[in-house]
Amino acid sequence: MAIDPIDATIAGATANSYVTLAEAETYFATRLNIAAWSAAVEANKQKALLTACRRIESCRLRSHRRPYGYPSALAMDELEVTSATQALAFPRYRDRNPSSGAYIIASAIKHAQCEEALALLSRGDTDERRRALQLQGVRSFAVDGLSESYGDAPASQVASQPLDSVEAQRLLMPYLAAGAVIATSPSPDGDWTPGTVGGR
Repeated sequence: MAIDPIDATIAGATANSYVTLAEAETYFATRLNIAAWSAAVEANKQKALLTACRRIESCRLRSHRRPYGYPSALAMDELEVTSATQALAFPRYRDRNPSSGAYIIASAIKHAQCEEALALLSRGDTDERRRALQLQGVRSFAVDGLSESYGDAPASQVASQPLDSVEAQRLLMPYLAAGAVIATSPSPDGDWTPGTVGGR
């Protein structure tokens, strides 16, 4: 089965990655402990990058899309995406090259995607099973005399932290929202309500 090609077009309508494979190779060329990346074939590196981007997109990012009914008289939101058709959460209006004014993807976001891709390649089937059990609310289990305990973190907390890489989480901290839009509406985009957007 063919793999979707990486599309790292900035603000592209079909973009599915913040980094190209070449950019990821450049990043890892100066990083220690990359055995899982080096051992992976190109197809798996590409899959890891695409999955890492989807993981980042599932985080509560400080990036806004103008909802249906948003008052046009309001000042431009610096955290709003640059185009109504862009596929990914970045860039936003504030994400510009100070010299040229062109939209950019911050290096921290690109590096976070690379770090999450590395973490994904480093994981095995056992790690996948552990995460699945945690998402189901399992705190501990025992098989054939071996036991594991996952602490007191509820499944909702595990689900709210979709990234495996601690380094990726650290890099994304400035881009994560503390709140979210709270609204109900028959419109698929929701209705804009003053005071319901947090994490700016």
